[in-house]
Amino acid sequence: MKRTSLTTAVIAGIAGVAGISNMASAVYLNNDGLGQVLIYPYYTVNSGNITLMTVVNTTNQGKAIKVRYLEAYNSREVLDFNLYMSPRDVWTSAIVPVGAGAGVFSPDNSCTVPPLPTSAATAQPFLTYAFDGTGGDASTGIPLPADAGPQTVSRTLEGYVELIEMGTVTGYSLSAITHRNGVPANCSVVQAAWNPGGYWANNANVDITSVSGGLFGSGAIINVNAGQISGYNADAVDQFWLAGSASHTQPGSLSPNISSATNTTSYVFAPSPVTTTPSLATTPYFLGVDAVSSLFMADQVYNEYWTGGGTSAASEWVITFPTKRFYVDAGSGATSGHMKPFDVFFSGTRPNGRSCAPIAISVYDREEKSPTTQIGFSPAQAQAGTALCFESQVVTFNQPNIATTPSAILGSRMTANITGAGNVGWATVDLYKASTANHVLAYGINGNTFNGLPVTGFWVTNFINGNVGGVLSNYSALFRHKLHRVCSLRQGICS
Repeated sequence: MKRTSLTTAVIAGIAGVAGISNMASAVYLNNDGLGQVLIYPYYTVNSGNITLMTVVNTTNQGKAIKVRYLEAYNSREVLDFNLYMSPRDVWTSAIVPVGAGAGVFSPDNSCTVPPLPTSAATAQPFLTYAFDGTGGDASTGIPLPADAGPQTVSRTLEGYVELIEMGTVTGYSLSAITHRNGVPANCSVVQAAWNPGGYWANNANVDITSVSGGLFGSGAIINVNAGQISGYNADAVDQFWLAGSASHTQPGSLSPNISSATNTTSYVFAPSPVTTTPSLATTPYFLGVDAVSSLFMADQVYNEYWTGGGTSAASEWVITFPTKRFYVDAGSGATSGHMKPFDVFFSGTRPNGRSCAPIAISVYDREEKSPTTQIGFSPAQAQAGTALCFESQVVTFNQPNIATTPSAILGSRMTANITGAGNVGWATVDLYKASTANHVLAYGINGNTFNGLPVTGFWVTNFINGNVGGVLSNYSALFRHKLHRVCSLRQGICS
């Protein structure tokens, strides 16, 4: 058996035992790392950082992929383009500072439409059109209203990325994008195909067949001056599309996106409130975005932290809600009748717009002691009480002056600081008990209900070991969050 099909085979076996007749009809989060959709939980160009990204096509097929960069306040798009990958191809790119904002370039030969700059000096700037009221969807012509967040390009300095496979490339187009001696035969063919009168402008399905998956990716946050790098694997969502599906759209189109799943049933391993033994919850939904959200639902986030001490350690947690905009942003189609598992719309007085989700925090040291005083967020520029207010934010530990200075590692100003936690230990961010009425994804047609919020992210830590033998020793590490999930049903265990 091929390693790439292991997770599918395991789920198929369990599905057969459970009496599920159509294993191929459910979207799932593939812990083996391969999928049709990749979520990169965070990018930053703050405080000397840049962010590198890779995506790998493990198949012997050509791929049409939507690459979309989203800012951290409200997940409004700051850039998208189409990527066309040769069989067995790797595509690399770098997100770097550009003026007061961020931008991207790629020294890679793989075809993009439009073509990307190839150096940091000429990087394509990220754009403000989707949040300042001057832009719209290229495919529909529908304008995007400005939101209540900042309207300047500095809003693009941090965020996250989604890659969505749109189809398999065949025929003449495949010949054009396939590498020969390391270079695609003719990228200008697919670039011209989207020009007015081009064959894709006239019919986007020419030389495109159904999505087949097999993508994996990674991100790396690098601070060259500090000599530090922290890498992570992208989240992989598989069976996002129903078998036989393709959704090939022009560059600048806001679709497909993470809500576009045509598979509206999800597979999630989760225990119920009455047992610690996880079972396979098979949940049909009316909307694809709810099926995808269920994959990321967690009521608690666990991780460690190291601060202070002789190593001058610092720790920061990235917490990203990859589907939040479809529940809280009217510009992304959210409605008042479909806001849960979140609490309120993204709103307020510009430029301080937000959509805050109340949470609870528990902290323990390495001897399982917890502070005697209640732990919460200290006053910080971007937060309101003990709440997480953005699509992607950074939780810091014991960082002084966080209300007026960027975070120590990632340079974020979208922070929430935990104080009084001690130098080392672990913490829990509870995404459920502070808002039990709202923090539920209860739209499962069969009654399955997941508690918490749809979340992803990681802990990043830096150490400075002083002067060792005349060599300044800087170290960095990154660890993905550990999550607790729970699925409840009015009567019995989710199934």
